[in-house]
Amino acid sequence: MKYGIYSDNEWLYPDSIVHEHGKKEIRLLAAKGGHAACQILFNGVEANRPIEVEIASSGRIACEVYRLIDIFVEKNTGPEEFCLKEGELAEGYTTRPAPFRVYDALKPFGGHEVTDKATEALYLAFRIDRTTNPGTYHASVRVTFGEERCEIPCTLEVFDAEVPSKESLHISNWFGINNMASRYGLEKWSEAHWDMIRKYGVLMRRVRQTHFWIPSELIEARKNEDGSFSFDFGRIKRFVEMYLELGFTYIEGNLIAYRVQFKDDHFVVNCCGDVIPALSHEGYDYISQYLKAWRSFLIENGWLDITVQHVADEPTEACVGEYRILSGIVRKFMPGTKIIEAVEYPEPYDLDGSVDIWVPKNNLYQEYREDFERFRRQGDELWFYTCCVPGGYFLNRLWDMPLIRTRYLHWGNYIYNLSGYLHWGLNFCASEEDPFNQRNLFFPPGDTHIVYPGDDGPWGSMRFEAMRSGIEDYELLKMLEKINKPLADEIAACCISSFNQYNEDTEQFEEARRSLLSALSEA
Repeated sequence: MKYGIYSDNEWLYPDSIVHEHGKKEIRLLAAKGGHAACQILFNGVEANRPIEVEIASSGRIACEVYRLIDIFVEKNTGPEEFCLKEGELAEGYTTRPAPFRVYDALKPFGGHEVTDKATEALYLAFRIDRTTNPGTYHASVRVTFGEERCEIPCTLEVFDAEVPSKESLHISNWFGINNMASRYGLEKWSEAHWDMIRKYGVLMRRVRQTHFWIPSELIEARKNEDGSFSFDFGRIKRFVEMYLELGFTYIEGNLIAYRVQFKDDHFVVNCCGDVIPALSHEGYDYISQYLKAWRSFLIENGWLDITVQHVADEPTEACVGEYRILSGIVRKFMPGTKIIEAVEYPEPYDLDGSVDIWVPKNNLYQEYREDFERFRRQGDELWFYTCCVPGGYFLNRLWDMPLIRTRYLHWGNYIYNLSGYLHWGLNFCASEEDPFNQRNLFFPPGDTHIVYPGDDGPWGSMRFEAMRSGIEDYELLKMLEKINKPLADEIAACCISSFNQYNEDTEQFEEARRSLLSALSEA
């Protein structure tokens, strides 16, 4: 049996070969209140052997152990968006030509783990307590496969820099409540389902997610005999209380309207099961009554000030007129509540006054930066998002892109001073598809989900962990910015200069990270 130590910023594959002269010791850098992680790859493992992991460490340092599970990548991302079309070439921006398998899913280690392949891989995440004194700490990692054993020395260098407990970067991953029941065979709204909803919240908070949206499944509406509408927010109340208790800090009001087809020039609303034009008389009646009830509910529970509100996702040139009317309706019935929106239209000035928190795709922000920055100068807020766009060399969090690009998403937040990041796809793999072996890809590989349905709850992923690491990096960069902005900018520039220009060398990245931690320690 051979083993090697690998960065948590690079992909491992079931066919990865342990380098003869590769790293045999774990050496990690960490800030107090943060985490440090690595991967261990094993070759030549015999099948059907029990796996055991023992970790002895000093100080206030705990270690979480995960078994890496490989997933199937059917197609490559396109040079601009979605998947490669027939005849297109990846031209070097992907890690491998599809199809292939890659280690992404993280199964919490425990129970009776047994080998099933000649190659196995583990992910180790060390958590550093805030009270830990700066210094060098040693640990020993013992891994046993049946009769074979290896003992791996581990050194953790803890710096006198601390990841703040309160997040300043706003993060939102949209999620589906229905999938949290159907993937586990649970009765919808049963206590077991509510318990599963909570487990997903715990996993989102692990990556310092701050915002949670209100899925449409939670909204109960009915039409009365006199034509008016009634709304029951009982499920939403339980849901919001649960997620605020977990540490989330902001509520995202659900979309008021939507388009049936992306290129449609008009919006519709689901009115108690009937799909009707949003700007029809009945559509206006429904929206206005819903917004009044929603606002009253938020005021009653003291949540209005922590709520931001969506109108209708990704307005385009074709529907911008209707969007502005709908935005005005929201402002009429929810005065003072900020409107947040993923904005698609590449000439954003046609939405003047309609949005308070602008969330363009990172490639569109970069292309139309001055237009978006004009809104910031007028007092608005700027986030960014990624989804099925962009592809190519732009940063995204997809299976066939170098893993470090996912971490760099939040370095992008820093260099452009964008205060948030949004993604639609936490757990939206289609119900007829296997999230571990997804076929018939329409969205690019990995876009629909960044967590996996595990045995008795959600499993994280290497990409989700990379997000968490990048978010911690962002917080440290912002701390250094307050002390020495030129130095913080210089360190960031060693790694990334734009959303499609960055340094993917993981060792050089670690040098930059050491510089960041050292600078904060000295300060």
